[in-house]
Amino acid sequence: MSTVTSSTESPRKKASPAAKRRLTRNVYDDAKPDGTDYVIWDSRLPGFGLRVRPSGAKAFTYVYRQHGKLKRVTIKALTPDDAYEAAKALAANHYGGGDPAAEKQETRQEAEKKNRVPTVGDVLDSFLKNHVDVHLKPKTRSEYARVVAKLLKPHIGDIKIDALETKDVSAMYQTLLKQPRRPRGEKMKAKEGAEAKPAVTQAGGAVRALSSAMSWAEEAGLRPPGSNPARIRLRSPRRRQRLFSDGEVARMADATDAMEKEGKLIPPVALGIRLLFATGCRAGEICGLRWDEVDFEHATLRWPDSKTGYLEKPMTDEARTLLETASRKGRIVGVEWVLPSLLSVSRVTDGPRREQPKHLRVETLEAGFERVMKRAEVVAGENATLHLIRHYFSSKTYTDKSIPLPVAMAIVGHNSVATAMRYAHVSREEVAAAARDAATRRREAIDAAAKKGQVSSIKEDTK
Repeated sequence: MSTVTSSTESPRKKASPAAKRRLTRNVYDDAKPDGTDYVIWDSRLPGFGLRVRPSGAKAFTYVYRQHGKLKRVTIKALTPDDAYEAAKALAANHYGGGDPAAEKQETRQEAEKKNRVPTVGDVLDSFLKNHVDVHLKPKTRSEYARVVAKLLKPHIGDIKIDALETKDVSAMYQTLLKQPRRPRGEKMKAKEGAEAKPAVTQAGGAVRALSSAMSWAEEAGLRPPGSNPARIRLRSPRRRQRLFSDGEVARMADATDAMEKEGKLIPPVALGIRLLFATGCRAGEICGLRWDEVDFEHATLRWPDSKTGYLEKPMTDEARTLLETASRKGRIVGVEWVLPSLLSVSRVTDGPRREQPKHLRVETLEAGFERVMKRAEVVAGENATLHLIRHYFSSKTYTDKSIPLPVAMAIVGHNSVATAMRYAHVSREEVAAAARDAATRRREAIDAAAKKGQVSSIKEDTK
């Protein structure tokens, strides 16, 4: 009696992890996961094999030692024959002194670096760190940082730098224009129910800051040359209308004198207000003026590092009188500032001197000036600040017909004609008077021409 048995064994035997064989398509297909991470090594090339993971994932690999350290390179190939050819190239590189794993990692990192395009926010941060913080003044740096953090990054910060287009900047600008302008101080807040005015100046400043950052990005190779997307048409801000009249200035001068005598205005603040009217300087320049920068011999005031760099201005007779009086009566020995902070002076002089007293803060001078305006019954209104004194001084200088423009610019301290023209305001009375004078001269010219017979009537063509 014979027994017949049927074999259930597959015609293809399962690959053994320990066995070395030529890697073919059949070996690749028969390799099954067994709960471990194993490699089927190819018999033709040491280090070349097929790696099978517990999940069933398969990958060709080439393993070698470099300075005693085991290294592995994963080979991306569609067939075992292609993987074998790639492994031979890796082996040749290795035996030739190369390091295939390190080279592959370096290539991958370079590719990732090229694919990792920074966002506009990343570029703006680099712009602040590498340009603004290095080359610009502290006040300008803080303003750039505010614009970047509050205006630019919230709107376009997530856009890739190479994807930013003019339409994106224009859309941001239109959105910023819709934001209401924030009044300065509680006293200047708009009345309830009044229409809020758009922040035209702030929106334009944000676009200009972005334009500067994009130009820097072009120089850094982050954008193609000439591709600045922030070159858009901006809405012109409303020209400053509020100006001090001569009568208001006279009343404020009297109020300053009276308040100082009454002890309601400390001497440095009173002197600072008078010097602003006498010199037309910026408030920060007057507050930061040192005695060694006051040249009485040559009647000159010098600032080694002002907003526009080195600045030198002539000392008028009024300014000389103010400074000589302050030097003779109010100068504190050992204090370098023309307008010292009395609080810091008292801290130093009352105890052991450890540091130089500080100068008067612009905010302190501003607060004192607001009290002077209130005492002089000058309506603060819009833009009635310390800087309006500079506009008043500049307007008087630029509209003086006896002073040539280059000389007037030197007196005021402007480097460009465009800036000078923004400060060359004229009053309504001056415009009206000039218009009347021009009309009179035109009428006189016409009358004179008529008397000389130079006026002829137009005759009808009879042909």
